[in-house]
Amino acid sequence: MLREFNFKKICRKYLRFGALAAVLFGVLAVSVSAEPDEEFESAVPVLISEADSTKALAVNLDDWKGSLPPKTVDSFAPETRVVVFITNISLPPDEGANAFRAYAEDKNGRKYRLKVENIRQLRRQSWIYGLTVRLDDASGYRGQLPADGEILLRVSWRGNESNRVRLGLGSSSGKIRDDAGAIPTPAPLAAPVQMKRQATGGDRQRFMQQATFGASPALDFRLRQIGIRRWIDEQFVKSYPTIPYPNFPQKPFGADAVCGIFGTSPEVDLCHRDHYWSYNNQKWMIQEALYGEDQLRRRVSWALHQIWVVSHANISSQRGFQEYIEILDRNAFGNYRDLMKEMTLSPAMGEYLDMIRSNRWNPNENYPRELLQLFTIGLYKLNQDGTLALDAQGNRIPTYDQHKIDQFTKVFTGWTRCDNGLLPTCSNAVVGAPNFTDPMHLSDPNAHDQTAKTLFDYPGAPHATIPACANCTTPSNLGNYANDSLNKTLDNIFYHPNVAPFVGKLMIQHFVTSDPSPAYVGRVAAAFNDNGAGVRGDMKALIKAVLLDPEARGSRKTDAAYGKLREPLQYLTNFLRTFGVRASTPITINGVLTAPPAACQNKSDGVLNYQTSITGQEIWIPATVFSYFSPDYVVPGTDILGPEFALANTATSFERNNIVMGFSFGWGWFNQQTAADPYPYQPCGTSIDHTEIIKWATDDPSGNALIENLNARMMHGTMSEAMKGKIRAAINFNVSAELKAKQALFLTASSSQYQIQR
Repeated sequence: MLREFNFKKICRKYLRFGALAAVLFGVLAVSVSAEPDEEFESAVPVLISEADSTKALAVNLDDWKGSLPPKTVDSFAPETRVVVFITNISLPPDEGANAFRAYAEDKNGRKYRLKVENIRQLRRQSWIYGLTVRLDDASGYRGQLPADGEILLRVSWRGNESNRVRLGLGSSSGKIRDDAGAIPTPAPLAAPVQMKRQATGGDRQRFMQQATFGASPALDFRLRQIGIRRWIDEQFVKSYPTIPYPNFPQKPFGADAVCGIFGTSPEVDLCHRDHYWSYNNQKWMIQEALYGEDQLRRRVSWALHQIWVVSHANISSQRGFQEYIEILDRNAFGNYRDLMKEMTLSPAMGEYLDMIRSNRWNPNENYPRELLQLFTIGLYKLNQDGTLALDAQGNRIPTYDQHKIDQFTKVFTGWTRCDNGLLPTCSNAVVGAPNFTDPMHLSDPNAHDQTAKTLFDYPGAPHATIPACANCTTPSNLGNYANDSLNKTLDNIFYHPNVAPFVGKLMIQHFVTSDPSPAYVGRVAAAFNDNGAGVRGDMKALIKAVLLDPEARGSRKTDAAYGKLREPLQYLTNFLRTFGVRASTPITINGVLTAPPAACQNKSDGVLNYQTSITGQEIWIPATVFSYFSPDYVVPGTDILGPEFALANTATSFERNNIVMGFSFGWGWFNQQTAADPYPYQPCGTSIDHTEIIKWATDDPSGNALIENLNARMMHGTMSEAMKGKIRAAINFNVSAELKAKQALFLTASSSQYQIQR
């Protein structure tokens, strides 16, 4: 059974770091606005009760006549299909039962996720819907609801949860206590009025956290000027990157042979750092995240990196890995089919997943296996809303077997790096150096498998079979056959019906919420399938569908399972961008007050990979092909998808709080080296600007203005009253306004309410 179903308590388990911060954990409900210009008030679903009690108005599905029943049924047997009634919602024609989730709690506090099977609008009372719920635990725990007693029932829709009403089971013995403040919610006599209003800043803050690496005053001002939709369009044509790529030349394999033995001289060590290490690519990425104007492209590219995984640890070439990054950047706003082709021929991917060594005499299945499992269709057949398609016996249906992998493996044979530089398309080859810049090519076309291949056969599938090469007597014919086979195979995968829901759900998880409703996934998948002009795989349409969906936008998100734990990089950059990230404040080194060099222009150098690494995410070096965390990771003790929680443990939780403590209390992160040091890891350092928060504390000694401004700036006005009270009590022991401000900042940033992006 579902033992715990609330991100608040999940954070208590995974983010506990001591008594001082533990007092801050509270409810995670958020309040947001749906559009930057004008919106309808965000709807919160209301379950209808009897007129004089909080008992649900409910009827057995078999007895329902399609209208509102005059009275409720006293109790139901477990596993019964029950119709409950819901109002204060408005469903478009294409939104159905898969937009809703239903939860129950028994008198012992055990929680269950119920199966929602249908929703039907009442004919004469169109503002009321009948929701069919099966009284059986639909979670992976498969626990049974109690045979007797009462349960508290609630539903969620678009990230908002309803009131809870009582529902009787069996003899209804063992009454359950109502929620504090619960009142009857009888059926309204007319449709609730949805009032238009001007949007507040709350949803702009939420949007900035979703679509960028963090809110900033300048970005907020731009969104106020042009609105969310126009800002997205503006980002689609924004030049990139803001910070130039590092772009060091390619070097041969073997850093010690090329540069010399590390540690023998400054010049040797600089050669290692610049040409072979991940240092420059990492600091470039963090600088782009902190200061780049191409924020949306950077977020999409970073999400694609976590789908199309390559690790810098396997590509010991700064320039080679940069080319992989450039492929992600180039295709972030392009078409997914183009990304598939470029990534397939990427020498970095070829090295990482062994396609570069696969030939017809010794085929390697690593790339085709991961292309199917992780990059495009997944292990099991899906419905278009991302739910599992099941066979007649209720079993999952595999998308492929080993025989099919063997068939696909034959297609991806023969390609290698273009190290000889003989072809015009391989103009970046350097004699003696591995060419990780140009796409892979067929240096020996005869290495490609020339036999027939059997691919996916689904309705409308293009190229379900590829015949054997009929005229492969010359290298030219062999090359044409191999390239034609590759393109046909990528088309066969691209048009598979799984691709849209599979990719769509992954993108939702990276931007908005870890456990989206099937309806949300379905809407995003529909945009992937057709951008409105008949084009499939349009990333711009996909991104808009993810970020503008009503489950992403809206004035309130109160479902306890909604949201996502900020991954380490996002947690760090969200915090830093909010408070004017800059170079380190001057510090005393060996008795001398030392400031960052003037060349830093008071900006961070982006050397913060150590901070993300100790919290579980070493930039550009995911631990496995499943990325830094698996998209299928379920938070222990729940049935909630929470991929980022795979990185949460005692050590990383402690380090997250240490990091924000360093920035909150002023010293930041800085390690000034001497002029003779070969690699200034942190020549500028990083800190934040405390001026504004200190002024808030100075102007209002009670601390109220400080707390409310932090609430607005960091949590879009959703900080719980309990959390406010405990911060106030903690900071008011201080006489110094500066110390009050810094302590309040740390307590807010380290709280579970902030660490969960909602």
